[in-house]
Amino acid sequence: MAEPKQQQEAYLNQPYYGPTVLPAGAESSRPSRPTLDGYSLICFFFKIFTTILIVVGIVVLALWLIYQPQSIKVYADTAVLSVFNLSNSGNHSSLTYNLTLTLSFRNPNRKYDTNYERLNADASYSNHLHLSSVALPRFRQNRKSTTLVSTRFEGRAEVPPGDRRVEEAFGRERDEGFFGIRIRMYATLRLKMVVVQSVKFKPDVDCYLRIPSPTNATSLTAGFHSVECDVYNFS
Repeated sequence: MAEPKQQQEAYLNQPYYGPTVLPAGAESSRPSRPTLDGYSLICFFFKIFTTILIVVGIVVLALWLIYQPQSIKVYADTAVLSVFNLSNSGNHSSLTYNLTLTLSFRNPNRKYDTNYERLNADASYSNHLHLSSVALPRFRQNRKSTTLVSTRFEGRAEVPPGDRRVEEAFGRERDEGFFGIRIRMYATLRLKMVVVQSVKFKPDVDCYLRIPSPTNATSLTAGFHSVECDVYNFS
């Protein structure tokens, strides 16, 4: 009986090289594998989406700074007054007019297309008498391109009673053979590079035109000379 017991004790005293045997009921110290619930997935994808937006924004800003857009160019190519008469009836005066105008819009940018979303034009005489307003057609321009736009202002403008400035300017300019007409345009446009569109630009365009009188042969022979308009607030 003593010999089997001695053999068992000798076996237990031998070194053991296998994995550690945990006592019954002991918990494993190995970390559990994480699981993703619905909320965690939403947070994960939101972080990815936010990162993409930030990267795209940085790229667009860098391209914008590198290829900073140039202001549009606007020219009045032709202007014809077929009718321009000031009539008086007692204390009442009115100006009858018919103006045909051709404008050219130049996009000088090499990297941006131009999309005109709104374009309105006002005509006035002698800076004191508003003639009329017209809405010009919307259009798109490719890079480094020019678009011609024709329009007409016609009608009758009533001179405010007692205002002698219009009558004085009309008499003086009729003798000179050229009438001064001011065209103001108000635009809303966007620039586009590939698939990225800019914010809205709202430039103001100011054109002062000296147009030959329809009743003066000398000024009609001299003709109208193309004018480059001033462009403001293109930023």
